[in-house]
Formats: sequence, C-alpha cells, structure tokens
Amino acid sequence: MTVLDQETQSSERRWYWRSLWALIIIVPLSLFTISFGDYTEMSRYTDLYPTEVAAGEVKHYGGSDWQFYGLRKVEEGIRPGALPAGSVPVIARFLVEIGETNLQELWLMCAIRLTDKAGRSWSPTSIPGMRSPENGIQTCVSAMFSGAEKGTRMVIEERFLVPVNVADEVRPTLGVYSERPHYLKFARTE
Repeated sequence: MTVLDQETQSSERRWYWRSLWALIIIVPLSLFTISFGDYTEMSRYTDLYPTEVAAGEVKHYGGSDWQFYGLRKVEEGIRPGALPAGSVPVIARFLVEIGETNLQELWLMCAIRLTDKAGRSWSPTSIPGMRSPENGIQTCVSAMFSGAEKGTRMVIEERFLVPVNVADEVRPTLGVYSERPHYLKFARTE
C-alpha cells in the first residue's frame, strides 16, 4: 500500500465519520421542521389555551362580543324513557353582538361544549322530545350563515345531554377556527 493510498483511505474515513455526525444533527432538525408545520396546523383544530371569562363578562372573540347568559336544565316536557338513564338535557345560552360580518370565516368550526372538573366534554346534540327553540334563537352554526350585520344582537343556544351528577358543575367553552388554539372558558352564572 502506497502513501497515496493511505492518505486517500484516511481521508475517506474522516469524511465517513463527518457524515455520520452530520446525520445526528440533520435528521432531528429535519423532523422538527416537518413536525412543527404539522403541529401548528393541528393546533388550529384543537382548543388548547383557555381564556377564563368571569360570570357576566363580555369578551371579544371571533370578531364578535360574547356573553354567557346561563345554563338551564330541562326537566319538563320530556317523555319518560325518551332519554338514557341518568342523563339530563342542558341548554347553554349566549348573547352575542356581531362585530365583523364575515362570520363564515371567523366562526368556522364553531364549537360550544360543556366541560366538567375532570376535563370531560360534551358536544351539542339533538334531544328527542324536546321543544324546538323559540323564533330568533340560533345555534352557533346557523348564526354563521344568518347574514347578520354589524351591531346585530342575537341569542345563541346549544343543547346538550349530560350525566345528572355533573349537570350542576359543567362550564361552557367556545372555540372557533380563527382564534384557535385559544378558546374561551366561561364561569357559571349562579
């Protein structure tokens, strides 16, 4: 083996080890870069950071001013046996003053939920045997498509079916795509 062959072999070995060390840096950096984009997109679909809203407080969110009006258990007018055992219907009501009128963009994926102290949540549902809401009362989704103008005040209600043992402790939350991962967590009005 000549001196030139030894130098070439030594140089190849050095570059081999340099390449391995570079992989230790490049692979995690590449994974982080790819994952960060996925994380930011996923956070647009998830309520991660709550903003506490005191009872009676008006909060600007999703281009409008939201005020939680209250929760009401519905026990009258429901046919016996129509609901699962141990459950009770609950209606959450909000008063909203429309600020920006492009609600279809601002309120996209509007989600009003009820959560308990253990972190469990309930989404709105249709409840058999329950009367329809009064005229003029909207749901979050129907309000999006209502064509409401700036300054319009509306009542938004959502209906839930929750276990009886948590009906007195649940709190409503509100999340919309334009504001996520931040969402509102309302204090109960007593």
